[in-house]
Amino acid sequence: GPPPPQPPVYLFVVEVSYTAVSSGMLRCAAATLLHTLDRLPGGERTQIGLITYDNTLQFYNLAASSPTMLTVPEVDEVFLPLPEDLLANVHERKEQLVALFEKLATMHQDNQGVEVALGPALKAGYQLIQHIGGKMHVFNATRPSVGEAKLRNREGDQKRDAKGPSLLQPDVDFYKAMAVDCTKQQVSVDLWNFSGAYADLATLGQLVKHTTGHVHWYPGFSDAVMGEKFSRDLQWSLTREQGWEAVMRVRASRGMRISAFHGHFFIRGTDLLALPNIDEDTSFAVEIGHEESEATSPACCLQAALLYTTSGGERRIRVHTMQVPITNALTTLFEAADVDACANLMARIAAEQALNSRLLDGAEKLQHSCMELMRAYRSLCPPQAKGTNQMLLPESLKLLPLYVLGLMKSAVFTPAPEVRADEHSAVLFALANMSASMSTALIHPRLFQVFPPAGAIGALPCPLPLTAQGLLSTGAYLVDCGSELTLWIGRGVPTDFVQQVFGWPTLDGVDPTQLRCLPADSSPLAGHVVGMVEALRADRTWCWPRLKVLKQGEGDAGFQQVLIEDQTKQMMSYPEFLAHCHRYILSKVS
Repeated sequence: GPPPPQPPVYLFVVEVSYTAVSSGMLRCAAATLLHTLDRLPGGERTQIGLITYDNTLQFYNLAASSPTMLTVPEVDEVFLPLPEDLLANVHERKEQLVALFEKLATMHQDNQGVEVALGPALKAGYQLIQHIGGKMHVFNATRPSVGEAKLRNREGDQKRDAKGPSLLQPDVDFYKAMAVDCTKQQVSVDLWNFSGAYADLATLGQLVKHTTGHVHWYPGFSDAVMGEKFSRDLQWSLTREQGWEAVMRVRASRGMRISAFHGHFFIRGTDLLALPNIDEDTSFAVEIGHEESEATSPACCLQAALLYTTSGGERRIRVHTMQVPITNALTTLFEAADVDACANLMARIAAEQALNSRLLDGAEKLQHSCMELMRAYRSLCPPQAKGTNQMLLPESLKLLPLYVLGLMKSAVFTPAPEVRADEHSAVLFALANMSASMSTALIHPRLFQVFPPAGAIGALPCPLPLTAQGLLSTGAYLVDCGSELTLWIGRGVPTDFVQQVFGWPTLDGVDPTQLRCLPADSSPLAGHVVGMVEALRADRTWCWPRLKVLKQGEGDAGFQQVLIEDQTKQMMSYPEFLAHCHRYILSKVS
């Protein structure tokens, strides 16, 4: 008969090098796992394993009365010392697991090693859970330098051939090959990377890309600055709604076909998406093509069917079916468009173009498809509308040119050195899982005036246009780009604001990374700032956005980048971009 439903299995593969210990990553990870043990889904079926690594591998016997560590110094031929005792049922071995996570950081506190054997650790992890599948959480702070699957510092390599593979493409085959093995055995990988130097996320992320995982990136991690965000992200990742050993198929009725899939998965055959683990924060996009020139029926149907095992061990099939009317009037099609979904799909397609060639090619493709869309719409408009020299766009897509410009100015397409290779890779892996609302927050962040208060205390006022015009250097502003919040403080902000919100008489000479907002009840203005921040956090579950404080004119380029309507050194302003699009359209029409 068929194999029994897969129990939830969580395997943690954790770096314990000097960097991992001294940054506080190990302490934070162990404390979070300890805190989350009781809340893991799956009840009495759930299993946990732990492998740690520096230049050797360490395994933990969880069957003994107190957990003992076994070190395997030989990393070239990976073997499991006690294959039976390295995975523990959370319910039956609760005491051992608590003891292990309580003392894990102390066990490794004197580690001085800076070399890490990630490839061998991954092989050991795969061997440990390949017979049942599960979720492998890989915590990595140092570019792998020992044993199989070592990675070089491609970014710092000056002799790099400009015609060679781009830094956005993987450098070695090991990680993709490992991912393909994982997906066959129902193993999904999440990568948590904490590297301060070049990590080569483009290569490491292949583990995630083909196994329906997520890349979590905390560059230059320090427990004091990023610990709360890491801890909350990890708790959410472990406890959110998820399904195991899943497959998905998307179908369209006659006359239509699914022509492309976008997201993190491995395709079996032509159209079966293998998803070893699926969670509520994962989105896929599909492109639909026409098979026949003329559609004969008045409507077509689209269906997505997901077969999966719940954390409680039930096999389920989840089916979404939608019927969409078919029209001959193209204007009707334009008017029904969803601008957030269009921008999301255009972003994914342009990102794939960038991955396969160069960043610039992706940005050009994006700009071209936006202008072609506007040209096509203009050609459908009645002659009297075209008599004016106005931009013609349906109400539904009025924001599309702004979203496209925002995407071209975002971290996705901003070239090096402003955005480094790892940041490009991190945002591309994130984009592959993003829903339409998530990608809009990235493409068009929201900007709110915090001071002087523009509305009720603690309430979110209307967002402002993304331009420096009208911003006061005596004010303070909050930016929400989805995964992070930024509080930007003008040079001339009154001392009363600084005193009430941070408890400092002045910000002169103060390092903004050390600033923390005072509790909401300490003053009206602190209550106002905290209220706005909490309102934005309550709005999303998929991540916990940390608050970053920036001072005007001091390393605030990140804030300037958000002001997408303004001109930059490389890029047009929004009015210039619209004029550019318009000239293109008129040149094509005449």
